[in-house]
Amino acid sequence: MKHVVLVDSTVSGLLAFEAAKRLGCHVTFIHPRDASFLTISVKGDHSKIEPYLEHVDDYVRIDSLEGEEFHNLLVKLHGIRKIDALLSTSEAAIVAVAREAEWLGTRYPRHEHLCDAVYKSRLRERLRDNNVRSPDFQVLSESQLAEGTAPRLALPFVVKPTRGFSKQFSAICFTQQDFDAFVEHIRQARADSDPMIDALVSRDYVIEQYVNGTLHSVEAIVQDGVVSCYATTIRFRADYNEMLEMTATMPSGLDTAARDELKAYVQQVFTVLKLDMGLYHVELLRDDKSPCLVEINARMMGSVAPQMYRMLTGVDPFDMLLRLHLGETLEIDDSLIETAGTVVTIASRYGGRIADDYDPRLLQPLLNKYDITFCTAHVVPGQQVSVYTGNIGTIGHVIVLDDCPYAAAKKGNNFLAELSLLYGNELAKYTGPELT
Repeated sequence: MKHVVLVDSTVSGLLAFEAAKRLGCHVTFIHPRDASFLTISVKGDHSKIEPYLEHVDDYVRIDSLEGEEFHNLLVKLHGIRKIDALLSTSEAAIVAVAREAEWLGTRYPRHEHLCDAVYKSRLRERLRDNNVRSPDFQVLSESQLAEGTAPRLALPFVVKPTRGFSKQFSAICFTQQDFDAFVEHIRQARADSDPMIDALVSRDYVIEQYVNGTLHSVEAIVQDGVVSCYATTIRFRADYNEMLEMTATMPSGLDTAARDELKAYVQQVFTVLKLDMGLYHVELLRDDKSPCLVEINARMMGSVAPQMYRMLTGVDPFDMLLRLHLGETLEIDDSLIETAGTVVTIASRYGGRIADDYDPRLLQPLLNKYDITFCTAHVVPGQQVSVYTGNIGTIGHVIVLDDCPYAAAKKGNNFLAELSLLYGNELAKYTGPELT
């Protein structure tokens, strides 16, 4: 029996437990206390985790993934039962897992190469030094920002932590006023955030050229250095802030030549970074010149996109993830997606409260109207909701299906308009030339 050790998780990543059991594996789940993406996502409500633990043989809490505790635990586990795969679906855990997988000798990107990918300044340096298209950039510390150090780059530009997740503490600055407002509010925003989030996100910021283009993702599996693409998406962004992604729409709607161009570019990037294995969520902008990398996530696609992929194809992406790390050779077919779907983010535009007279019984008829069978957007009358400023703190998600990606995305926006009226709270909506 193969022994799979999973470390931290996204909420969707909990589905990997059941996938591992279907493959006949002994499953260990290591859940850190100090900085856990799973804990952040469920807001500390352990009851949301418990149903998935029936597929786990050993559930281990640990204080931290840093230092000797994590390493010593793996030494102990490996001594009891050989570890065949060590992996994570959590952005917060992938660097520590890479470090320990290298010591164990299990299949995983080398620690140094993974750090080159996920630390944004190192990523930009590697691409620049190898003449791969990438925005010009510079790095400023939080203290430099506070002291008034002026970026050398001309506006517009993007500001984001050199290591972060979920668009936390990031902004697109079109004017000097935008940048001044970001600097003025960043320290308070971090002080007001969940301590786990603050601890996980770097206090150095990369400032990079703004690229105007359509946003896409390539869902890539890398085997022996060769990139295969099992899906592409187009990602529509909030109509009031293009930093905020509101959909993952699959497939991308791009023709074969455009998809091949994206795949060739991602192959070029991964070759430079020496990333020779793994499953990745790669975000790119596509303008009239060529693809341009936004970021590399060395993990499964996020939110509930894995569930949508399974709905559209009948293939469990967590099964692919596990078999990849267990050493199997995977045959990838990106033509499996014959219809289309979009994951729509449900989040409040201005914050406030759900109406006191909201009737939850009216939600199901609205879902039926749009043929929605997957919904995590459940609220109660009078519930406080946050302004949508990042992927943490959303109300929930729905998956909307249709014959083509643009039709699915349009249907999702129409659903948001009706759900806003039902909630008595204006929800964020999205825009894009393909939706007009």
